[in-house]
Amino acid sequence: MIESIETTFTRGDVPSAPNASYVALEAGTLETDARDMIAAAWQQAEAYTGRSYYPVTAGQVVLKILGPELYTWPRHPFPAALTVEVWSQSDWVPHSEIYIPALGLIELEGPLLYRLTQVGTIDPGTPPQHVQQAVFNLACYQLIHSPARREFKSQNAGDSGFTRESLMGVMYGSGAGALLASEVRKP
Repeated sequence: MIESIETTFTRGDVPSAPNASYVALEAGTLETDARDMIAAAWQQAEAYTGRSYYPVTAGQVVLKILGPELYTWPRHPFPAALTVEVWSQSDWVPHSEIYIPALGLIELEGPLLYRLTQVGTIDPGTPPQHVQQAVFNLACYQLIHSPARREFKSQNAGDSGFTRESLMGVMYGSGAGALLASEVRKP
């Protein structure tokens, strides 16, 4: 059982599609606003599907487990290799565990405090056309509608985390949910 978890990811460049000029024209807004909303829409699409659509240059997960645990790396595509370390006597020391890259699964012992670090950059390649269209729809929808949209009225001030449940309204209102349906990873 996982007692606590902390994830840190460093991202590469946001995909160049959709074009910010087209989004701005469609939404009747400034190109800078469109560019910002496109970046947010990519993050929303990733949170909704559980997949990465632009490079992850660094990734680290620190988790404390209470017993044996089969843990799945939180982002797909999964890293080809992980560096596994455990906290021992005030320092991180290398530890050997079984990692299955194709499934993103790692078998952990417990109780231990682990630090898992991806090796290398994960580049998922060019996002499929339907995903690019979903991001276009999301960005336009959110720029056209007021910032106090009803889909996020339950969000607290300062809450910047997205969950699939909190995104349902905007996903279906914009039509992006239907476009991303085949992309959603099952837990």
